[in-house]
Amino acid sequence: MKNRKYPLLLLSFALLGANSLMGQTFSEYDWGGEMPKAGEIPAEMQQEDAVILKSSTYSSNEFSGTFPYIEQLANYKEYQHIKFLKAEATEDYEHLIIPKFKGRIGDFVQMKYVDVRIRRKDGSLEDLVIRDLEQPKFEEDDELYETQKNAYIYKLPKLEPGDEMEQITVIESKFPDQGRIVTLYKDYPVLESEFKISVPTSVGLKGQIYNGMPAVDIKERGEQRFYTWKMNNLKAVPEANSSGTIFTTELEHFVYELDFSALRSDRSMKVNNFSDLLRQYSTDFMDVRIRSKKKVRKFYETLFAEGAKTFKKSAEELSVVEKAYLMNNFVVRELQLVGRLKDFEESEGIDYFLTNKKADFSSLLCIYRDFFERHNIEFYFGIGKSRFNGPFDKDYPSATQISSYLFVFKDENGSLFTITPTGGLNELPAELQNTSCFMLDLNDKKASLQSINFNDAVLKDSKNNSRKRRLQLTVAKNGDAVIKGDLKLSGLFSGQRSNWVAANKEGQDSLKLALERSLSSRFDDREVTVKSVEIKQLNIVQPYAFSLVYEAEVKGLFEEKEGKISLKLKDWLGHSIRWVSNADKRTLDYHNRFLGQDEEEIFLVFESPRKVEEIKSLTAKKDNDQATYSLKVSQMQPNVVRINSSYSVKQLDLSPKEAKKQQEINKLWDELTDKRIYLK
Repeated sequence: MKNRKYPLLLLSFALLGANSLMGQTFSEYDWGGEMPKAGEIPAEMQQEDAVILKSSTYSSNEFSGTFPYIEQLANYKEYQHIKFLKAEATEDYEHLIIPKFKGRIGDFVQMKYVDVRIRRKDGSLEDLVIRDLEQPKFEEDDELYETQKNAYIYKLPKLEPGDEMEQITVIESKFPDQGRIVTLYKDYPVLESEFKISVPTSVGLKGQIYNGMPAVDIKERGEQRFYTWKMNNLKAVPEANSSGTIFTTELEHFVYELDFSALRSDRSMKVNNFSDLLRQYSTDFMDVRIRSKKKVRKFYETLFAEGAKTFKKSAEELSVVEKAYLMNNFVVRELQLVGRLKDFEESEGIDYFLTNKKADFSSLLCIYRDFFERHNIEFYFGIGKSRFNGPFDKDYPSATQISSYLFVFKDENGSLFTITPTGGLNELPAELQNTSCFMLDLNDKKASLQSINFNDAVLKDSKNNSRKRRLQLTVAKNGDAVIKGDLKLSGLFSGQRSNWVAANKEGQDSLKLALERSLSSRFDDREVTVKSVEIKQLNIVQPYAFSLVYEAEVKGLFEEKEGKISLKLKDWLGHSIRWVSNADKRTLDYHNRFLGQDEEEIFLVFESPRKVEEIKSLTAKKDNDQATYSLKVSQMQPNVVRINSSYSVKQLDLSPKEAKKQQEINKLWDELTDKRIYLK
């Protein structure tokens, strides 16, 4: 059984969009009463491993500021009361894991309360003091070894069938609530499951229910309005909120978002459909400002004059697509995207951002809008919804449904092209492939909403969707190693290039620092010195080829014990394995992000001969219609060892039975990469 260990906290961090936390500042919770008594468990649930008696999520919110600069202070409370019926379920609750808020996240989020209490089957009650619990230390081979770097891990008292446990966490967040899609299903059957949110009466809440979800209960107390969604006697659906699941087509669920219309200075604009929503977004965030027309004109003159040489043309001869390519190339390669502008920059025009090669997301949208309008290119502003959230509900115009913004434009022949603000030409994220997106002509007040449909061809392009990483490690006698690395991305794998590209825009030092941090994290915070790093290839047209090469030195990477050097394969191989949640008992279909091939090749070169022990046990392959995994460790020369690992996904959409077969491939990867290579 896969150990979940902290099911209560998972939803909290999903709500916040964060997974790394601040210091150990939480307090004990005042329960304010006895543990509720367990009611009668329905006969159909009595054979389950455990039953959740009650699960509750409560969000209380305060707001300040004027639209669109709204600030929010929210408290998220997660509560769960579970009864264990079989020993298998208690294995999932051996540890309580509390992630640490770090960096910028820690400035906006803090843990206020964490508490656990247990009622034994004999009726005795244990109210745990979390900080007094044992914090175990994990060895390198332990499952939680890596987790302990970024989390506080506490050992819970041993649980037995018949025991009950209450857990509660309260997190304070300053991140604005953008709304979400919610299902009330959990890992185990739930007798009572609820989601509640309270907001001031001055702030509205728009919502929609689907697939027979019970209606929301709304109550007002003073200046607060409380919205509660509740369901009873739910079956277990562990995969309901997991990656690769489109639960919205089958399970009862609801969608909500906060409505700040009452806080607008101009309340004349009403949103009745997606056309209105796009025009409102345009008014709020795409108002093009220009302080110096001369600077903007000079920017394009230079961009087109230099870029035209690539096409062996004059600037006047450039086609629509060639101009769009040059503009898009500038954005991808040179324009830094920042999360938040400095105060004085918020009133600047696009001339400032083009000249200084930096912009926030809203400014970037303005830059693209001005580009199309300035050069008389017919364009549309579009929105997309992740295929993992199901299709758009056209009758419920809401920003909650939007996962991406994009521009659609026409060339001289009327052919359509797309640009997402940070992607290449016609480069859509995997989540928008095989979906229908909406688009609108912002400059035509009478224009109606149009659809643009994308097929699944790119998702199934396993030839171009590839990732290849090659490492050569030259190991000195003292254990230091020089690493020469080469990373190549293509197709939908090229979406992984964004961090490297962003660092490169800031300069060579930033790119070196990003690589040093990456390698240091991978190699247990050992000292890393990057000698050289370069982006050798960065294409913004299909298949968006990307290549990064580097050389670095790692101090003390290998340590010899009793005449042997060892390395754990999982620490070295970086495949993005598509782990299937609840594969053995799955009830919902599973959907891979895309098909493709992920290969890694590592050469270990020693100064003197090194022999791999039990080398035959380090070679295996499993193949079926859904996926393939192979691992081969070879003794190339007396002092050279080669590790070759390859993982490929071959089927996009899987039934529960087929998902189980893909998980068999994943289990082989898990089993093999848990092994150690011993070199004597």
